[in-house]
Amino acid sequence: MEPQLTFMIVACLVLITIAYFIPKKMKWYEIYTTAVFMTLFGLIVDTVLAVKYKFYVLDQEGVQIPALIGQILLYSSSTIIILNAFPYHKSKKSKLIYVICFSILSIIFEFIAVQFGFIKYNEWRIWYSALCYPFIISFVILHFRFFKWLVKRSIWK
Repeated sequence: MEPQLTFMIVACLVLITIAYFIPKKMKWYEIYTTAVFMTLFGLIVDTVLAVKYKFYVLDQEGVQIPALIGQILLYSSSTIIILNAFPYHKSKKSKLIYVICFSILSIIFEFIAVQFGFIKYNEWRIWYSALCYPFIISFVILHFRFFKWLVKRSIWK
């Protein structure tokens, strides 16, 4: 088995296990909706950056089914972890520290993914990701809050 496939399988198993066992602060429909939305968002961003602009390659050139399945599992499970571990009722400082810490974990994960060949950079650099992760994590949280706001105002409760 190729190292990038081994990495993807192990990473997916670890993140899925954490997402399954993490104490849930969210309702199941919130988990489902937010995980699906963020997975779709991640796939669109990767399609634009990796396929259209060729800034990086995931696994191998073109669309690879194992890599696609890995992306879906990694994006959805990490969304569940981010949102269920987020300190909603803490200070702004705690929330900022959380976003920074999760961004650092994401950079470490990406660095390991590069070492195993799951991600291959062309024009992309890891520090670009370091700049993007705080915004992506904040977007996940903002989307979840927006979804909760929509549900709260919905007539179909």
